[in-house]
Amino acid sequence: SIETQKRFKSFYAYSQFLATGACITVGNPAWSLAVLLAIQMASLLMTLVRKGLLSAKGYHVGYTITLALPYFVAMRDMAISKSLDFPVMAGIGWVLYQLRRHGVNKYALWLPVYAFR
Repeated sequence: SIETQKRFKSFYAYSQFLATGACITVGNPAWSLAVLLAIQMASLLMTLVRKGLLSAKGYHVGYTITLALPYFVAMRDMAISKSLDFPVMAGIGWVLYQLRRHGVNKYALWLPVYAFR
């Protein structure tokens, strides 16, 4: 349904904001590696779709799973190191995502984050 597609696209967009934030702001190098799988799998899965080896639904299932994995890395990181990196990043990511949805320029959003780092 259209509503389901909107939810998936919203999850994708929010996760991509968090992935960018993880690469820019978090001091733990594991964060950058955790989001790398989703980036690489997206291109592999799309190649499989274009070659007719995977359906569009299969692409979305695979991409959703790989986007969800960094959330599990975040929960593990919070449990082991008692780090607050993820909750802070999730909050900032949500604000940036909402601002972008309302038309704020993407460079205007990320420049302060990068400068603050």
